[in-house]
Amino acid sequence: MMEYLKRLKTKLQFSHQDSKNDGLFLDGNAVNGNTRGLTHSQWAHVILGSIIMGTILGYGQYYPVLNQMRYIFAMGLAIIVVGIFKALQSFNALQSPDRWHLLSKLIILVFVLVGLSYYQTDLRIVNFNSYTSYYLHQEGEYLCTVVDASEKVNLNGQEYYKYTIEIHGLHPYKDTAKNDYIKAQGRLQVYSKESTTNYPIRLGEYAIIEGTPKPLFLIEEEGRINLRGRYMSSNTRGRIYDGVYRTASNKDLQRFHYKDTFIDKLYRKGLLIAGVLRESIDNNIGHNLEGPQKVLAQALALGGHYSELGEDQMKAFSYTGLIHILSISGSHIALLLALVYGLGRLIKLKKRTCLILGIIVACIYCGIVGGDAPVVRATMMSILMCIAYIKGRLYQAKQALCICAIVCIIYDPFSLFDVSFQLSFGATYGLLIWGKVLYERIQWLPRWIKTPLVLCVSAQLLILPLQLYYFHYISIASLLAACIVAPLLDISIVLIFVSTLVSYVLPISLMWSLVDVLLRISLYLNHVLGRSDSLLWLGMIHPYCAYIYYVLLGLFTYFLTHRKRYTVHIVISLSLMILTFGASYYVTHHHQETLVHYIPMKQCNVLLCIEPNHEGAHLLIDAPDHIKTTPNERLINQAIRAYGVNPKVVKVDYFHSNGSAKTIYKNSMKEIDVYNGQRGEKNLKLNDKINTLFITSRSSSMNEIGRLLPHNIVLFGSPHGALRDVDPSSEHMYIMGYSFIDDMYL
Repeated sequence: MMEYLKRLKTKLQFSHQDSKNDGLFLDGNAVNGNTRGLTHSQWAHVILGSIIMGTILGYGQYYPVLNQMRYIFAMGLAIIVVGIFKALQSFNALQSPDRWHLLSKLIILVFVLVGLSYYQTDLRIVNFNSYTSYYLHQEGEYLCTVVDASEKVNLNGQEYYKYTIEIHGLHPYKDTAKNDYIKAQGRLQVYSKESTTNYPIRLGEYAIIEGTPKPLFLIEEEGRINLRGRYMSSNTRGRIYDGVYRTASNKDLQRFHYKDTFIDKLYRKGLLIAGVLRESIDNNIGHNLEGPQKVLAQALALGGHYSELGEDQMKAFSYTGLIHILSISGSHIALLLALVYGLGRLIKLKKRTCLILGIIVACIYCGIVGGDAPVVRATMMSILMCIAYIKGRLYQAKQALCICAIVCIIYDPFSLFDVSFQLSFGATYGLLIWGKVLYERIQWLPRWIKTPLVLCVSAQLLILPLQLYYFHYISIASLLAACIVAPLLDISIVLIFVSTLVSYVLPISLMWSLVDVLLRISLYLNHVLGRSDSLLWLGMIHPYCAYIYYVLLGLFTYFLTHRKRYTVHIVISLSLMILTFGASYYVTHHHQETLVHYIPMKQCNVLLCIEPNHEGAHLLIDAPDHIKTTPNERLINQAIRAYGVNPKVVKVDYFHSNGSAKTIYKNSMKEIDVYNGQRGEKNLKLNDKINTLFITSRSSSMNEIGRLLPHNIVLFGSPHGALRDVDPSSEHMYIMGYSFIDDMYL
């Protein structure tokens, strides 16, 4: 027994020494001279940084890399630099030739990993683009499997079911192919009207969808969530609106000549079981609760149900910073594991048995709610933690998080470009870096305030530039919501889990009443705190200010890890971090040129013109054939907010890109003109004295402007998508609605 305790003590001492050096940033407990190598956690960080850089470089060969990915690229580079610096420290005890030999091996490994991840990303993109989605715009019957649970959404005042299908075959509605059943592959998002859907939409079921797939609109924009990576990950090719759903019979399967493999049968069986369990839990909650509390409970337990919550409630959760609770994430998995472990210990089960049960329950829950990035990350970390305790090893959370990120990116490189992946891993890493040390530093607050406050602050430190990039504001009320509303919702989640499980055995109306009261209070408090006047709209942070912020964040972390020193340095670095946002706001709002930003939209072309020093803004909407832009108002408002402009001061003007010659914007010696050949060559040359941006819908006019005024910016806007004879030979010519257009300055 004593020998075992001695071995355990030795193991914990080495583990403790190792845990002091597994962070991303340098601290006061750097590797001492006796250590002759990097720790496992440091190796994991270096590998992760290399994979991140290679993946972004490979993606950038085909698609635009915007500012948010540059931030992540900088993080990956910083991880590698810190890893190399720590390697130099750890090699101090070695002789000079050996030190440089080992360092060269580390650098070679970094380049090899960058190259391999670059190659893998390139290969995945080529494979995705090599398959032509020939069925887009083709009306017909599509044999498919439902691979995503249906959800009610509201589109233009009508109720729809939204779900995702994996297509297997197509029966086109064409006179020349009446009896043809063609193989097809890929996924489609389907919207079926609730009023015309006569069959229940079940997960994992074979179905026939009647409709016409439309291509996805995937043009990137600064400040907008980029969905290209998410759709490429899932192999989603298009959407079907007003699709008619019916269950596929055996006769339908024979007509399409479809035979599934053993793996397909196993996968579909798993989907069917997950769908049945999900539907049962959803109905159980709906039977015991009603109103907004019912929808909120379903969202807390299973995720989704966003449209049913309503736009006002979703805005309130977003403004208070609690929107992540409505998505299944690490907090749900942690609460579920704690519940399983606590109940197991209550009935006298062994710790090992409780942990094994926790792993099983976490995997089942992951299958029920779906494999989104936060769920997979939390499930993988919980499995690693439980295995570590079962094996009697010390669990290193940062190391486990790095392993999870490495596995996810290797399996699916496009997940790195998903906002859910970025915010989930970034917030979790922030908790691991700053959570404990901030909690120990803050001594003057009571525990019930300090705990949620530290969780809120540490989770946002690393991802704050990303939050401003995607959402454009800082919520002042988020700290209050984290201290008041978040604990109530966590308690509600645990009670919902328990109540749902117990209600299958016996009715417990009292516990459901308690859940109802807690959810009512949470909704009310969240509504009060989530008012728009509690938001600080800053817009996107300037890229250089974001890089300065991360450098200061590294210094802040370095000073913070010294328990009794550098208190003044901590305050100074923290103050400078706050000043970077003020500097970004100043730089963004003080410019001498007119900024012209293109807002990519499917129905029309939109230009946002911001006058010098943000003194005013104009929204120019190309609306041929009187196309309504009401469904796209949200996207327009997001773009306006992203550039730090108040939507209330924006002036809106409509124009036709195929109309007659017209000046649609003019400010001093700068103007934007619509030109389609109605002006003489002499008059066109006169405009050379004015900095003019031309908009045209004719390729001949585009070529004429390029010949006479080669340095002027020309935007080609085709009302009906016709791109015949359009080949912009100048770097100043752009096609609207076709690809990403960088910001232009007049």
